[in-house]
Amino acid sequence: MFSKQLIDYTEQTFKEETIEIRTKTMVKKVTEQYIEAESTGPDGKKVLERIPYGLLVWATGNALRPVVKDLMSQIPAQKDSRRGLAVNEYLVVKGTENVWAVGDCAVANYAPTAQVAAQEGSFLARLFNQMAKTEEIESALATLSETQEKAADKEARDAAFAQIKDLQKRLRRVKQMGPFEYSHQGSLAYIGSEKAVADISWLTGNFATGGTLTYFFWRSAYLSMCFSSKFSLPSCRLWFIHLTTPSSQPHPRNHGLGQGKDLRSRRIPRVERRKLPFLYRQQTKRDETPS
Repeated sequence: MFSKQLIDYTEQTFKEETIEIRTKTMVKKVTEQYIEAESTGPDGKKVLERIPYGLLVWATGNALRPVVKDLMSQIPAQKDSRRGLAVNEYLVVKGTENVWAVGDCAVANYAPTAQVAAQEGSFLARLFNQMAKTEEIESALATLSETQEKAADKEARDAAFAQIKDLQKRLRRVKQMGPFEYSHQGSLAYIGSEKAVADISWLTGNFATGGTLTYFFWRSAYLSMCFSSKFSLPSCRLWFIHLTTPSSQPHPRNHGLGQGKDLRSRRIPRVERRKLPFLYRQQTKRDETPS
């Protein structure tokens, strides 16, 4: 999703914030005191490790809804599906007719992102409109066919036949809609510290950027995707408060979470995590007097 340059930039930003990234790591167990994780060592062997923590933020994927599980169990063609309903190129659930699935409950040949789901929804809207127009035109054709048969003279029959030809052309155009094809518009991600990364599709290539200016671009893109002012205005108000209130800024002395201390007496820095596909933890760091 992101270029190597942006990945390196993000890792360096996390490193400056004392955030350690663990790739190729699977969480096996979580207790009140530690996380039990399994990682792959340089020699390819599995290593089980206990990682102590003070605050755990869980950001895993979505589990299947009971209604989706129930539907999958009733369709023989879905017996090998595990992550969701398998769909074809028209987003029709395999093994069914007139049943469509999009988003997290569906398994297509694309990454399970909001951008894909939004395009799938737009595709289905066009498809359903096409189906409605098809039914309307076919009904009109059936009526005109009867009118032509019962026409009193040649002029009336020719007029009905001309309308039939015109509707048949419209019907062919309506039925020309192809299968769903995803068009990647780019990727945006907030990485904390008022910084963001962007990998935008531009003409025949990609435009990659990261930093504070990209952070403001990310915010503007976020506002443009809000459905109405009901959602965008509260977001603007919160962002303005964040920028103008000194207490909302994290202090270097409060980056660590000391073990065995009362967390209520310590201010936890405000850090946003957005769909990170790996395990991360904030390292424990003793308070230091800033120079």
